[in-house]
Amino acid sequence: MSSDNVQALTPGTRLGDYRLDAVIGHGGFGITYRAFDTQLAKFVAIKEYLPVEFAVRGGDGNVVPRGARFAEDFAWGRERFLDEARALARFRHLHIVPVLRYFEANGTAYTVMEFEDGKSVGELLRQPEGRLATDDVQRLADGLIGGLSAVHAQGFLHRDIKPSNIIIRRDGIPVLIDFGAARQAMGERSRTLTGVLTPQYAPIEQYALDGNQGPWSDIYSAAAVLHHAIAGQPPPDAAARVGTDPYRPLSITQAGRFESAFLGAIDRALAFVPTDRPQTVEEWATLFGRSIARVADAPTQRLGSAGATPRLGGARREAEPPEVAPSEPPRRSWRRRMRPWVVILLIVIAGTVLERRFRPELQALFSSTPRPVEVAQPVTPPVPAPTPQPSQPTPTPTPPVTRPAPAPAPAPDTSKQALIDQAARAAVPAKAVLERADEAARAARAMAGEARIVAARAARPDLPNAERLSNDGVSYVGQVSDGKRQGLGVVELSNGERQAGDFQDDRLNGLGTVRFADDTRYAGQWRDGQASGLGSREKPGVDRAEGNFVAGRLEGLGVRRTLGEPATVQSGEFRADLLEGPGVETVGDQRYEGGFRGGKRNGYGQVTSADGKVQSGRWEDGKSVETTP
Repeated sequence: MSSDNVQALTPGTRLGDYRLDAVIGHGGFGITYRAFDTQLAKFVAIKEYLPVEFAVRGGDGNVVPRGARFAEDFAWGRERFLDEARALARFRHLHIVPVLRYFEANGTAYTVMEFEDGKSVGELLRQPEGRLATDDVQRLADGLIGGLSAVHAQGFLHRDIKPSNIIIRRDGIPVLIDFGAARQAMGERSRTLTGVLTPQYAPIEQYALDGNQGPWSDIYSAAAVLHHAIAGQPPPDAAARVGTDPYRPLSITQAGRFESAFLGAIDRALAFVPTDRPQTVEEWATLFGRSIARVADAPTQRLGSAGATPRLGGARREAEPPEVAPSEPPRRSWRRRMRPWVVILLIVIAGTVLERRFRPELQALFSSTPRPVEVAQPVTPPVPAPTPQPSQPTPTPTPPVTRPAPAPAPAPDTSKQALIDQAARAAVPAKAVLERADEAARAARAMAGEARIVAARAARPDLPNAERLSNDGVSYVGQVSDGKRQGLGVVELSNGERQAGDFQDDRLNGLGTVRFADDTRYAGQWRDGQASGLGSREKPGVDRAEGNFVAGRLEGLGVRRTLGEPATVQSGEFRADLLEGPGVETVGDQRYEGGFRGGKRNGYGQVTSADGKVQSGRWEDGKSVETTP
């Protein structure tokens, strides 16, 4: 069970016939577990409704609203969660995860799904290659087209297509999981976008809760996933494409790797304006130059229709052949009739061969007189006759030669062993702080995504109650109270700096983004006009920092990456942007675990090379003082 989610149920918890084994996913809307069905003796996936904005798990394991004012939203969202489960339970399609059951317990609701054994596209894209092979991209595109065609045909939208919501099964088939209809419904009711979208894969219409969404919205998200699989990175956030669009078509950047029609279809689906995209999956499939999967390839069944009988257990993934009533008993082919005689003949032949080969041993085995065992005797080589030697005068005896005693073995190098021991001890806290730093970086990325959403809302041309203020080269368009910037808005300075987000008393407070004159960008939490709290700071092509910030500098747990050559990644606890104390540094294909001071290696540590060889040493001010060979 994952230890980084204190809201998760403990391992071994029973939910009716299901025993929870591990957390396999969690987010702002709920937690997904791997569980064992004790009745059917199979693994399943169970999604628990637990929206972090409205609810928390109590000491007795029950999920309860965070307060009285959240009770109604929590209950309303639980019903939407169950509505979504009921709708999905009617689908049976090759590329859609089957919903097996849904129920209520612990004050909340649960959906039981088929456990898809495989890896998510997100996991595959985090591997060193960073993108998928050409054939894998092709299969992924086919799966997305087939799955979305079935979903949209029933008047349903996925709303949250991203790499982590697509599982590639062991047989290579992509499967869509974790639909976001209930999350979207809750966002519309609560007027918040938290947990509703993933910025890098969401179209611009999803940034507005009342945006006009349709099949074209899912098509954009699916194309964004394909873009990531091809180029090794997702397209620019839709919010960053307002005004000057930085998107570069795949038909230009990836020309030669795929057919031009294939890349052009993805570029068209990633059009910023919704009406410029294909409006249906059928239209999109035509751009690829191929048709949508037909019933013979991947049927979509809806349970509960006339003449349909629901099946218990897992979903059947292939089209079932029609049942044909036999007019007469089936005849066995001559091959099937001959099969037993062939087996008997082979046994007889094998027995004859074995009997001839081991006849003496068999006779001895069944004889009344045991056969003597012959023991091989060692052969003594003949002693050669002495060779006659010529007569020699009797030698004068000489005193025996005294040989010096062998030199004693060198004493072990205690200083070398001490260096190894101290380096190993220094690596232990470095490895421990790495996990905490990575967790802080993940939280910072999530917060940065929320900040970009807020900034996009602040930049909307139809922002309610927006006014324009200008003073000393500073231009502001946004919400105002008592002549001050108060609410959502955008500030532009004469030097090119641009701030967008939530303002209070003329300064950013809450969530927002900034792009400085030197193109350095920050997205995350703000306090009194300064980047403070969880967030992400990046200077494109130079470096990126994720973690906790104070006054614009990395302060506390986080991860900092230098994007030049060789690429360098530092993880641990930072002071004024510099790594301090135990930490981990990866430079190229080498990894250092040990102490740091002022951002440089200092003290004892271990270096592990690409081939797994570990070298212990001591550093001062980033320079090696002594190392083991």
